[in-house]
Amino acid sequence: MTALTPPARRWLAEFARARENEQALDAMVRDVDDAIVAALPEMDEPLLRAELDASTRAHWRGVLGNATRETITIRPGEETHDLARTMARRGHELRVLLAVYRVGQAAAWDLFTATAAAEIPDAEVRSEVLLHFWPRTTQWLDASIEEMIGTFVAEREQWQRGALARQAATVEALLSGQDVDPTEASAALGYPVNLVHTAYTLWVDEGVPDGEVQRHLERAGLAVHRAVGGEHRLALRTGARSLRCWSTGAAVPDAPDLPPTVRCALGAPHPGIDGFRTSADESAAALEVARRTGRRTVAYRDVELACLAHGIAGPEGTRTLIRRELGDLASGTDSAARLRETALAYLGAGGDARAAGATLVLHPNSVRYRIRQVEQMLGHSIDERRVYVELALHAVKTFGPGTE
Repeated sequence: MTALTPPARRWLAEFARARENEQALDAMVRDVDDAIVAALPEMDEPLLRAELDASTRAHWRGVLGNATRETITIRPGEETHDLARTMARRGHELRVLLAVYRVGQAAAWDLFTATAAAEIPDAEVRSEVLLHFWPRTTQWLDASIEEMIGTFVAEREQWQRGALARQAATVEALLSGQDVDPTEASAALGYPVNLVHTAYTLWVDEGVPDGEVQRHLERAGLAVHRAVGGEHRLALRTGARSLRCWSTGAAVPDAPDLPPTVRCALGAPHPGIDGFRTSADESAAALEVARRTGRRTVAYRDVELACLAHGIAGPEGTRTLIRRELGDLASGTDSAARLRETALAYLGAGGDARAAGATLVLHPNSVRYRIRQVEQMLGHSIDERRVYVELALHAVKTFGPGTE
């Protein structure tokens, strides 16, 4: 690089000294960062803006310190690394960090050229100053960007490992029935655990190339999320080609619009932390059915009875059936027990009140009266979901009201 002439060197040295003044430096930082925030509104948050200001100040001091040197020494301040780490921890994409540098460089250069135009009347000296300062600024920023990318990526990987570890531990605690604080669990997962949940498992056919797996899973996950009317969604990778998800939605879709390369096992919607676990158990049971039968999409509600019969409904399967089908009819009171006994006899007799009465040694009208009481508690005719109701009644008869 050609050595500076004395007039150009003097102006650059004076410019550097003047801009090292705190007030002048604050003004320059404010102007540059205002331009960054205008272009990137996501940076307009008080704490993040404070770190942005500190980073810009550190960069500018580094550039000014090399303004008149023949060789440039590039050593970005720790404040610049702090900004990269914070942006990674807050989930910003790398492109946002790169845009901060791109917009900041353009704004700083505009300020510098405007100052040079106002303070250097000699066109040749002004041109010399600009030709000297521009490559140094570019060299500084290019090297800084390379360092910041490394800092950002390392922090993002560490943050993701920590976040994923916290998510995995929280999900395990929820699924194992541990006593978990809902607020803390929701914060760890980034997903509200106190709403109604539908769990579903997705996996991709072996024929899909590895590079396409994530795209197929994400597309399918969003399709199911929309189908169940979800607002919030939690997705965890459970393998190289599979995804376990929960959505806070209670709609019951006929068949989600999935890519032909993706399979799905869908639980039913259930509320709260217990529902988070119950729906996951149901999704696991539906997954077992899919693996045994080769079906592409299996909803637990369609195979519940088969899952219960084959013992793959999970530990809560029978309890869920009883709670849903019988409600208060499953309570431990004597009156509930009499009504359950009558309902089983009535169903066993094919809905014949006389035959049920003969079994129970009751007048047929007494049987009919009790069945009306049963139907009031069920909220529908005893024949409407006969198989489910009868199975639930048999479960309570066999294992007792405590089954619920």
